[in-house]
Amino acid sequence: MQLLGLVRSGIAGYWPSDLYEKLIYVTHVILSWTAPIPNAGPEYMPVSGLRPKEQLPKGYLDYALSLQVPYGSADEFELSSESLIEQKLTILPQSLDLQSFGPDENPVEFVMKQLSSIYPTVYQEWPDKLSDVALTRFCLHGLGAHRVAVETRDGQKLFVVIKTNALSGLPVRDGLERYGGDAYFDQHWKPVMIVDAGRGPLRSDGTIEVVTSRPGDADWERAKFRFRSTVFSLVTLVDHLYDMHLQQANLFVTAMREQMSEEHPIRRFMTPFTYRFGQAVAAAPSLLLNGTEVPANEGGPILFRDDYVEYLKKKGIDTEYWRQVSQLYKIYLRFVLGYLECYYPKKEDLTKDKDMHALVRQFFFQLETAPPNMLGATGDFTLSHYAKGVDDTYMFYAKFLAQIMFFATRGATATALLMSFTNLPQPKFL
Repeated sequence: MQLLGLVRSGIAGYWPSDLYEKLIYVTHVILSWTAPIPNAGPEYMPVSGLRPKEQLPKGYLDYALSLQVPYGSADEFELSSESLIEQKLTILPQSLDLQSFGPDENPVEFVMKQLSSIYPTVYQEWPDKLSDVALTRFCLHGLGAHRVAVETRDGQKLFVVIKTNALSGLPVRDGLERYGGDAYFDQHWKPVMIVDAGRGPLRSDGTIEVVTSRPGDADWERAKFRFRSTVFSLVTLVDHLYDMHLQQANLFVTAMREQMSEEHPIRRFMTPFTYRFGQAVAAAPSLLLNGTEVPANEGGPILFRDDYVEYLKKKGIDTEYWRQVSQLYKIYLRFVLGYLECYYPKKEDLTKDKDMHALVRQFFFQLETAPPNMLGATGDFTLSHYAKGVDDTYMFYAKFLAQIMFFATRGATATALLMSFTNLPQPKFL
């Protein structure tokens, strides 16, 4: 399948793209040929493949506060060569080309002609993606579901989904619009308005032009488009990559690798869940955002996910998304506790584990310099990975990707190529 796709694409030679994108695609295909499908069994993940307790090679991130990430060479099971290839490719020059699709050109066919051999399988599709009903579904059940908040305006209680105006002050490249848009819904989840602080010019004196759009206004479709696009950036960069990968997973796994030997039962238990860890944190994009913290005495910020869901209920947020998150958390909790009881029959036995003490001490010490919304967090990155930042309905749909990128042909290819990397195989447990 990959060979056929590579031949059809002409080794990506005809693509209207930079050399970087072409080589990323070819690298993806070649790695798919040579790399076996991972599993959690002893054949693929033998004990001999675990590296000993060691200080991992790390480097500081220029855009973060005292945050270090291990280099890709820290990966186990001989994955370092993949990380090295990915890192070297980033030195290639990249350009911006906003050439748009023609009136009779099909964006789906355009992208799939290039990437069908590596594109993830779409297991859920929403035919309607642009209506007001689709906007509600996108926020209530889709990519914005974990950011639902409640706010009262003019004495009326409104659901506020994803206050993305926090990104409106970020500069962007010439030819692109700035981020922005806070979406408001009534108690029946019908869109009320989108308040956008990113429509006007970016001024250095702090003055902001805010544009409010409502259903039926001439610019309503544009407001929804801007909001959806900003949600993707906010959730992908802030919630998913920075919060979940660079902080929660990065700090926890680094502490585990540096404080626990390869013989430790918790280290072995976590190994399949930390597959490709070095690649993930080494390649994560940059963005720093805080101000979304939840009081520690209310269960935040997700130290105990079930308590956090109860905290949201008290605030008036009781959605199907959070009910399912609570159920998933309880499933994970039973699974983890069942394993721990095999090695620690009593809770006191775990508290006496010196390696566990060292892991916890390092993890929380590193979090002391993290943004406020992360203090007190724990390594719940497996749950977060499925709860934050995954929406195949929109992201794995080439036509919508093209619309997000202003119908730009280069943008559609580059964005779909990025999404293809979410399809790298992970270890199977059954």
